[in-house]
Amino acid sequence: MFNKEILSEIEKKIVVSENPFPNTIIENFFPLEVAKKAEEEFKNYNTTNEAGVRGAEHFQKTKRFSNRYEDMPYTIKKIIDFLYSKNFINILEKKFNLKNVEPDWSFHGGGLHESFNGGFLKIHSDFIYMRESKLRRVLNLLLYLNSNWQKNWGGSIELWDKEMKSARKSVLPEINKAVIFRTDKVSNHGFPEPIRCPDNITRKSIALYYYIIEKTI
Repeated sequence: MFNKEILSEIEKKIVVSENPFPNTIIENFFPLEVAKKAEEEFKNYNTTNEAGVRGAEHFQKTKRFSNRYEDMPYTIKKIIDFLYSKNFINILEKKFNLKNVEPDWSFHGGGLHESFNGGFLKIHSDFIYMRESKLRRVLNLLLYLNSNWQKNWGGSIELWDKEMKSARKSVLPEINKAVIFRTDKVSNHGFPEPIRCPDNITRKSIALYYYIIEKTI
């Protein structure tokens, strides 16, 4: 499904901006047929039965998720395998000036995310340390799987300045669009306004997180 040519093309597309914190926004991330196949699998895969609602309602609403890799559909697994591969991580390390990056195969907080009409995610910075470990999160990767997503539905991920005064970037969650960004105490992001998609449509994404092992002093 994935080869060196696809890896090379993705590497060319990853151009890191420092505004408002290190990030890259990539359209046409994979060959479209791959993203379309993953979207179709996601639609037929019942995340509701996997885990239910995540988070307090004042912070995020109607978000459902699945983090059980072994139960995920074939194409989605292949996408995750590729994005967690050493070859792809080498590219991330080079682009974001990092070393010894590790994927999170436990999908703590990650996996398949799905939000329904009225859903939102308040602007926030993510947890940095994995509980009871020396792992520090350094990167988020979000791949969107939403064909024909309409702008008036909202749901754009927003990247805010460190003072939490304004959004510096806003990205519609359109199919085959990826957002990768550094995570720290000021990497503020979210989609704070309730989405207005039809009841039979959801905002779908694959969320993957990357860590490094903190050295003891």
